[in-house]
Amino acid sequence: MFRFATTLVFLYLTCFLTFACNTNNNPPLIHAAASLVDVLTEIQREYETVSPNRVRFNFAGSNLIANQIINGAPANAVILAGKTPIDKLVQADKTDPLQIRQILTNSLVAVRSTTLIADHTDVYQLVDAGKIAMPDPATAPAGEYFQAALAELGLLEALEAQIVPTLDVRAALAAAESGNAAYALVYRTDAMTSSDVEIAFTIPTGSDETRPVYFTALIADDSASAEFLEFLRTPVARAIFAKHGFAY
Repeated sequence: MFRFATTLVFLYLTCFLTFACNTNNNPPLIHAAASLVDVLTEIQREYETVSPNRVRFNFAGSNLIANQIINGAPANAVILAGKTPIDKLVQADKTDPLQIRQILTNSLVAVRSTTLIADHTDVYQLVDAGKIAMPDPATAPAGEYFQAALAELGLLEALEAQIVPTLDVRAALAAAESGNAAYALVYRTDAMTSSDVEIAFTIPTGSDETRPVYFTALIADDSASAEFLEFLRTPVARAIFAKHGFAY
């Protein structure tokens, strides 16, 4: 009997320790906009030097992320571009509106390959300038911003035949880098990550619908995710965001 009880205690402790180890080895999953790959990777390194907690990321288009979570994909938190995907998550009861925070802004620019000889200096000159890679509004909020900006400028219809939709900002950038598109419409921060493109000009934005903003939100009620999202508001993280071209 004593031996049986000892065996039960041993099995209980083994299961408990195994569960604890699996929990520690299974950090929270944070879904983030594809345009944040570089900056969040750098911030993650800084965060993990001061916290015992760890985080892991899934990067993709923000609307795509929202749709995946609504359809049951696991998630602890999100850092998304644009209000549309956040609104989707609220409407689907995947997050509490009180948990949502706006943390960053970005700028809209047109880029071209450094090998391209061209002198276009404003968005109006893109008419008949060749293929234009642009994030698809259906999958990426960046596409919504560019679509709204071109509409405000009276250029959406004129450029429609030239626009090649891409999955997200990084795919549009890659099209310009490879020469598959004469120009790409991307965030300034993405343009800064590539030595193969140059910024041709900034696209004017005159309304909330055309100013890129980023939001954080908790999906699961866990302290590790909340701690990381709070770290994004610290001076250390803000300095890294600024270095990568983001503003507040």
